[in-house]
Amino acid sequence: MNSGKIHEVTIKRLGLRGDGIGVSPIGPLYIAGALPGETVRVRVGSKRADGFAASLEEIVEASPSRVTAPCPHFGTCGGCATQTLDDMSYVAWKQEMVVSAVKRAGLDPTLVAPMLSTASDGRRRAEFSAFRPRAKNSKTYFGFHGRASNQIINLETCLIVRPAIATLIPKLRATLSDIVPPGASWDVLVTEVDNGLDLQVTANHSPGPDASIGLAMFAETEDLARVSWLADDGVEPIALRRMPMLDLSGTVIEVPPGAFLQASAEAEGLLSGIVCEAVQGSTKIADLYCGVGTFALPMAAAGANVFAVDGAGPALEAMARAAGKAGFGGRITTEIRDLVRRPIMAADLKFTETVVFDPPRAGAFHQVEEIVKSPVARVIAVSCNPATFAKDAGLLAKGGFKLEAATPVDQFVWSGHVELVAVFSR
Repeated sequence: MNSGKIHEVTIKRLGLRGDGIGVSPIGPLYIAGALPGETVRVRVGSKRADGFAASLEEIVEASPSRVTAPCPHFGTCGGCATQTLDDMSYVAWKQEMVVSAVKRAGLDPTLVAPMLSTASDGRRRAEFSAFRPRAKNSKTYFGFHGRASNQIINLETCLIVRPAIATLIPKLRATLSDIVPPGASWDVLVTEVDNGLDLQVTANHSPGPDASIGLAMFAETEDLARVSWLADDGVEPIALRRMPMLDLSGTVIEVPPGAFLQASAEAEGLLSGIVCEAVQGSTKIADLYCGVGTFALPMAAAGANVFAVDGAGPALEAMARAAGKAGFGGRITTEIRDLVRRPIMAADLKFTETVVFDPPRAGAFHQVEEIVKSPVARVIAVSCNPATFAKDAGLLAKGGFKLEAATPVDQFVWSGHVELVAVFSR
């Protein structure tokens, strides 16, 4: 048994999750909080991939790149991984994620542009967890999960979210301490829109009168735009004080409860700008995994005819209404479709000039197979996962597409995630 043993190792590099990776006699050790170049003493934990997770016991020799983490919760909260890494090393690490993905796809890594940074407190969406044990007089825990743990870390603050969300955290925790029933677990999604905050609770039970009244009163006290409840049988409105609205590159949409949005408004603007510049000259565009229209709306507003596809019906309906009110509804055609199970077929793309796709973290391999078979001449791939992007990009390359440019966007500050936009032409 290796679990519990102490090893002294030198950290060779940072992994994709932000863990320091060291070599030991029992294999690679993945150590949260350790930085490249450091000599550390660690305690071996559970099996992980080709090695073991390990906890940091002591820093024997610190890296010159180490800085003091700005957040008091760093090290216990699982939300951030690299707050102790200086800015130059941090940017280089994220840049290398995308460069390595492009290399794995067999493409030219010199085509990767410098990473575009965003504000550290720019996250307009945050999903918190709330849990109350069954024990008598137990308190409700509210915050993020600990790193690789089911334990919820009670948050006093959060440095990556927008100030309005950070201000709400202690108030929301106080309210939930009274209304989360014993034994219940809630996920609480808070989104900052243009006219306030939108809150959605997801639980495996109905809200009941206590939770409904408590949340409605909280919405009134804190001037929330909306509170809704997502249960197995659908969305139940708790309080709608005003319809949440959001400006997407000049077109205003009504945001459906729980709708997917880019994590930060600043990153959304950067991504949309890159995509819209890349599709210039195309008049027939397919936007796959389009969501509420982050790219479809500005492309159609600029004059293109857009075929917009997503599995979320309410998001497509909101996009279509927004386009209609803005006067270009005739340039957007929508289809509700689960693209993972039912990709758009090559034959359906025979008159399409350009495809834009922005899939979930799992990527869009089967959809890309159909794109390759089609006569489409241009593809813009947006990805939040360099690993699955490499698979999709490799398939495009084998299908005759050439990479023109790839641009990393640091939408998920201090985390092991990075967004990117890649432009391909055939």
